[in-house]
Amino acid sequence: MKKNSLSFKIISRILLFCIALGLVIFTIYYYFTRETIERSAKQNAISLANNTINKIEDYIKPAETIPENLAWIIETGAISKDSISSFLTKLVKNNPAIFASAIAFEPYFFSNDLKYFSPYAYRKDSSIVSAMLGSPEYNYFIMDWYQIPAVLKQAYWSEPYFDEGGGGILLSTYSVPFYMKRNGQRVFGGVITIDISLDWLTEIVNSVKIFESGYAFLISRNGVFVTHPDRSFIMNESIFTLAKELEVPQLREIGRSMIKGESNLKSITYKDKGKVWIYHTQLPSTKWALGVVYPHKEMYAELHKLNLIIILLSAFGLGLLLFFTVKIINKQVGPLTKFSKSARLIAEGNFNTELPAIVSNDEMKELYESFDFMQKELSDYIINLQDTTSAKEKIESELRIAKEIQMGMIPHIFPPFPNLPEIDLFASLVSAKEVGGDLYDFFLIDEHRLCFAIGDVSGKGIPASLFMAVTRTLLRSVADKERSASQIVSLINKTLSLNNESNMFVTFFLGILDVNSGELKYCNAGHNPPVILKNKQHASYFNITKAIPVGLFEDFEYTEESMHIDAGDQIFLYTDGLTEAEDANNQLFGDSSLLNLLQKNVALSPRNLIEKATDGVSAHVNGHIQSDDLTMMSIIYNGKLQKE
Repeated sequence: MKKNSLSFKIISRILLFCIALGLVIFTIYYYFTRETIERSAKQNAISLANNTINKIEDYIKPAETIPENLAWIIETGAISKDSISSFLTKLVKNNPAIFASAIAFEPYFFSNDLKYFSPYAYRKDSSIVSAMLGSPEYNYFIMDWYQIPAVLKQAYWSEPYFDEGGGGILLSTYSVPFYMKRNGQRVFGGVITIDISLDWLTEIVNSVKIFESGYAFLISRNGVFVTHPDRSFIMNESIFTLAKELEVPQLREIGRSMIKGESNLKSITYKDKGKVWIYHTQLPSTKWALGVVYPHKEMYAELHKLNLIIILLSAFGLGLLLFFTVKIINKQVGPLTKFSKSARLIAEGNFNTELPAIVSNDEMKELYESFDFMQKELSDYIINLQDTTSAKEKIESELRIAKEIQMGMIPHIFPPFPNLPEIDLFASLVSAKEVGGDLYDFFLIDEHRLCFAIGDVSGKGIPASLFMAVTRTLLRSVADKERSASQIVSLINKTLSLNNESNMFVTFFLGILDVNSGELKYCNAGHNPPVILKNKQHASYFNITKAIPVGLFEDFEYTEESMHIDAGDQIFLYTDGLTEAEDANNQLFGDSSLLNLLQKNVALSPRNLIEKATDGVSAHVNGHIQSDDLTMMSIIYNGKLQKE
């Protein structure tokens, strides 16, 4: 398939449009799905964190009520000093969630010699062991679990810690201050504690599974990891030390937000794990913070997998589209190539070229019908053109013959009278068409008189040429030595006017020059006035009487005028094709231009004068089409010469 073929252009544009449309749809789909996944992941993270917190709170809340109820019992005095140890033993034994419990009294609360009094019961193996805390080495009054709730006057969860004496398990102590009556006053009596194992907490948090590598973690109020999939972090790393080790400042910011008790979803990028999303929120009871980690890559894994499937399906679909598009378009456009070849053959003249067969009833069928119509029309046109050309050539041939006949009717041999030195004469006739309506003629009507005439038939072409031929024939037939110039013109007028249904006419000038005396008698029938060039010095128009052209009114009587021609005088006659010659701007050559031209060349011979006039009018029209016949005749009178 050629690159500049119509099929290639259609197929390439369809494919480009489909690819562009597919990219737009895929982009919209991708960003919409990506946003949906992010929104769903955030909602899922919030739900997952809240569910985990609820599970933790369900475990912590019942444990918190035990020391709180015990504080109320101690304050009422329902338990005596001596029975506190046995009560604690039973308390620990009957509450599996409690690892140990203690009731620590203020210094010297019972007597001045008893500074430390803190019964303590704890689990050891499968039994409950009782002990008494407090000694100079273990001054529990300055311990966090005692001092903080004593100062704050409210319950307090301690930071998680490993109880090395209890088997190295992770514990957290919940301390509740209690009050007692002394001398009618309600005074601070001490702190009741319960130690809770956090193994269950680790199980709950570690049970959170997010994709393949996502997880949850718990940090204390100081940012220390309480739970983490990597157990080496527990109580050994804080989120801040981890941020420093991994060189991830964003993790430090998340840690600060967590210990402030804020809830938020942030993204950070680990060097080894890549981008992850972390949602964090705070536990209401302990004020610890729970973090849920979503791996970015795994979060969008399904989307990327789906994108790959879409791309593969799109590529396959484009392949199918290309295959069927090429098939269909080649089938539809194929006849165009055949039509093109047929059109080329028709243009070469083979009008019987067979057109490609079209069986469909669509635009291709219309094209076939148009080609078939064009083929028949062209065939008919060429036949008609051949006939017309043949007829035109015949007419042109006839016109050429007619022109030769017409030109043969006028004298064209110069000098015409080599034995008559008294005169020199030259004339020319250039028709605007094949044949024209201008005429000139000259002949001797006796031994010493020269008859000359010039005329211009109305109209152009064949009718004018026929009228010109009749006029010239009449002139030759009626001009004799017995008739004057006016009689000759009148006879010609009378003859032409008879049966002149076409109303054609001739402007006509006829002169008879006596070469012995120089007397010129002339008759003008509406023709342009000739120019007399006197003594080769001065040019001027004839003063003539106006009269109508011949051929209009048979009874019209023409008058005759005369003038004397001196030796050296020259007569210049012309038709209006000279003075009315137009240039490209429709400007006429004009009478004044003619007179100026003749004045400048007043001393030239008739031949040279006519050639100068021809050059002058050619310069004026400057190649513009000749619109009228152009005829000139010039006669110079040399005077009576004495014969030897």
